[in-house]
Amino acid sequence: MGSMRDATPEYITVDGIRYEIRRNARRKNVALGVDNGSFFIAAPFRASREALASAIKQSGEELRKKLMRRPAAQAREHRYEEGELFYYRGEEYPLRFVRREGVYPLKLEDGAFLSFDGLDAEEIRHNFEVWYRLRLREIIQREFPAWCKRIGAAPRRVSLKNAKTLWGSCSSSGGVTFNIRLALVPPPLAEYVMIHELCHMAEMNHSPKFWAQVAKYCPDYAERRKELKTDGGKYRW
Repeated sequence: MGSMRDATPEYITVDGIRYEIRRNARRKNVALGVDNGSFFIAAPFRASREALASAIKQSGEELRKKLMRRPAAQAREHRYEEGELFYYRGEEYPLRFVRREGVYPLKLEDGAFLSFDGLDAEEIRHNFEVWYRLRLREIIQREFPAWCKRIGAAPRRVSLKNAKTLWGSCSSSGGVTFNIRLALVPPPLAEYVMIHELCHMAEMNHSPKFWAQVAKYCPDYAERRKELKTDGGKYRW
């Protein structure tokens, strides 16, 4: 397995609204969307920020109206309050506030997430992202090499990204990217994503041949894939 690096999300702000830029080398046109109450723009890899800003100005108003029509439950976000539940590997743990002690502002201990008292919501959210990123790195380093060996794939690099929708991706250059939110899902679902992306290294498509390869290593992939689609939205911090 190649080197592991973190992929930093890219954003652009237009008229006071922040959009995540989701670049894809195979995309030819831009497309705006709403994901879990947040805006994004899917764009060709080489599209300039000026071009993206222009596209947003042309279509952004309709998108904002669309967001306002979404049910409140779909846009609900964490408040980072005492007792609030957060996932790790499919299990929920309550958030508890403790006095500042030691160097780790957030840790999972004695069945609860322990956060330094006195932090604001954005600081706690950031600490969760850092904590989940570190845990996923550990999971990947511990579990991914065995699947690489079994499937016979050797990624040139592995990246971690805080993505809104995609759980993983595989590039034609041999890079594999995993969503940090995989640290929150049950282990069988994270395993399925690892297998899925490694199989893409041989088949860069979703053809019957690709799915046959996935089924070879994950016979119940259809159930795991369905669970990710159905319940994936709840695995957030």
